[in-house]
Amino acid sequence: MKKLGIESSGLCVHIMGVKTMAKRQTKSEAELLDYATNNLLRAVKQKIIKKEGRVDYDKLRKDGYSDRFLAKVEAA
Repeated sequence: MKKLGIESSGLCVHIMGVKTMAKRQTKSEAELLDYATNNLLRAVKQKIIKKEGRVDYDKLRKDGYSDRFLAKVEAA
């Protein structure tokens, strides 16, 4: 459900017209961090695919990346 704000087009007592606009919903710090993390994971995955053609999860696991990180990269 979108919240709407009302903005008057003039300062007179009689309002001739009303303009509505969607209010921006502020994101929590956790939501911002999740969004940024997902963007970074997507960028990492795209860079690996561009460089090597595919993501070799076994090679990354041998290089020391955690299973949790690899699962997140796979989901991105």
